[in-house]
Amino acid sequence: MRRLLFPLTLPAAVLVLAGAELPETGPVPEAKPAQATAPSEATAKDSDASSPEQPDTASDKTAPPAEELPGIEAPEPELADLKTCEADLKRLGVVFERQEAIIGENGCGIVAPYSISEIAKDVTISPATSMRCPTALSLARWVSDVVMPATAAFHDDIHLSEIRHGSTYVCRRRNNAATGKMSEHSIGNAIDIMSFSFEGRDPIPVSPRAGDGTMEEAFQRAVRAGACLHFTTVLGPGSDSNHNDHLHLDIIERSSGYRLCQ
Repeated sequence: MRRLLFPLTLPAAVLVLAGAELPETGPVPEAKPAQATAPSEATAKDSDASSPEQPDTASDKTAPPAEELPGIEAPEPELADLKTCEADLKRLGVVFERQEAIIGENGCGIVAPYSISEIAKDVTISPATSMRCPTALSLARWVSDVVMPATAAFHDDIHLSEIRHGSTYVCRRRNNAATGKMSEHSIGNAIDIMSFSFEGRDPIPVSPRAGDGTMEEAFQRAVRAGACLHFTTVLGPGSDSNHNDHLHLDIIERSSGYRLCQ
């Protein structure tokens, strides 16, 4: 996949996409500037670390002046890749809608963002999302291959019904820090999973559970470990203090295909 470095706008990518024929969801709309989407839950503190040696765990909530933010290398989607990705989402039962392009400052944005209402048949995801199609596809595969089989370990009358997240696209640095690298959330590569809801039993929120010896701990361990097969970064309770209440999942590309699973 080609990659495009854009510090402030996405004109080249948008021009490529705007005039092309796309599948049923229609052409990618003309890009319009957009403000960062605020996280919907209490957390937006991922480190989405790009280096296995030293994850970024700063927690300063002060937003830096826009002109001081470095750019970030954001992927430019190929038309064929979008068609293939959307077809794969449909096969997995995902209900989605392609949105207007998001252009933020300092390299933030998504050329072709996707809103996902159901991540699998009869499994909703909430609140509203904005993410790249490859992020949505990794999420759908994780739910299909890992989360739903883990749910099957409960009684037969228990079914996964909803996944709640804390944030998808947000234009910010890692952990909302005043300095350091931009977050994978800023280009639609990440999602923070807060809890799982079911028909037939109480929800399971993500929380520190080491040593509980419960089915809830077993479920959380299973879905977290399985996420490493579908995401290149998996951080959660025990990784650092910023991740005690959610699973941070992202698809950052690292050299030699390295995956950070903590």
